[in-house]
Amino acid sequence: MSYFSDKINFISPRWLVFSRVVAAIFAGYALATTSTLFFGQLLLTSVGKYEAVHIGMLLSFPIYACAAMWVFSVASAQKAWIGLIKLNVILMIFTWLLVQANS
Repeated sequence: MSYFSDKINFISPRWLVFSRVVAAIFAGYALATTSTLFFGQLLLTSVGKYEAVHIGMLLSFPIYACAAMWVFSVASAQKAWIGLIKLNVILMIFTWLLVQANS
């Protein structure tokens, strides 16, 4: 066990950058997906079904790019993970509420 603890230091800058990269890729993608679902449900009553899906998908690209940039601009990787997880949960809750209201 001491061999691995000597070789792997999870507080080193390499692991912190790796954590931010993983957060930008996977949690940013999850945020883009949940925002697509949210905007699709939000616009469902005002425009047609297919237009709402397309608008939601088009809005997901800048959201994904902004999430990836934001991950590297916050003070710590932990704040980045917590922020992206909170946004995903909030968007999922609002999406679920909109699905219940639209059906």
